[in-house]
This record gives sequence, structure tokens and C-alpha cells, in this order.
Amino acid sequence: MPKENEPEQQKAVVVIDVPHAPVIYFDGAPNFGNANGVVNVTLAVARHLGTGGEVTTDALAVAHLRCTIQAAVDLRNAIDKALLIGAEGPDQLN
Repeated sequence: MPKENEPEQQKAVVVIDVPHAPVIYFDGAPNFGNANGVVNVTLAVARHLGTGGEVTTDALAVAHLRCTIQAAVDLRNAIDKALLIGAEGPDQLN
């Protein structure tokens, strides 16, 4: 039991890795919304293709995120923390 004015420690969540869980790379999040409490974000990647001697560039959707508001808050917090780690310097291990 924590002492008075001492914050309780959060229990770590154990995540089991699944062999087919995707790794998603994206360049931006061009579309987002919230419908009836379901947050949605489209992730996209820039694509550069050589066609007929010219290079054309377009954007391709790579994932459509859908989650609860609490899950979106958790994701935002994780991204904020990852950005802070990156800001501390390239030698920072995570």
C-alpha cells in the first residue's frame, strides 16, 4: 500500500507478440475524424513512380486506424513520450 502523498505505481501490461502483426510506416495522417466516439485516422505514405521518363508522386493509404477515445489518448501519450525520448539525443536508448 502506498504511503500518503505517494503515487500508486501502474501495473505493466504484458503484450504477446503475434508473428503476423504488421509494422506500419507512414509519412502523414491526412484524414481524421470522430464518429459516435470512434476516433478514425487514415495513415498515408508518399509514393514516387517512374513512368514514361517522368516521376509521378501520389499518396497511398496504408492503414485506417479506428479506436475508442481512451485508446486514442493512450496512443497520443505514447507518441508524445517517444518524441521526448528522441529529443533527448541520438544516444538515448529506449
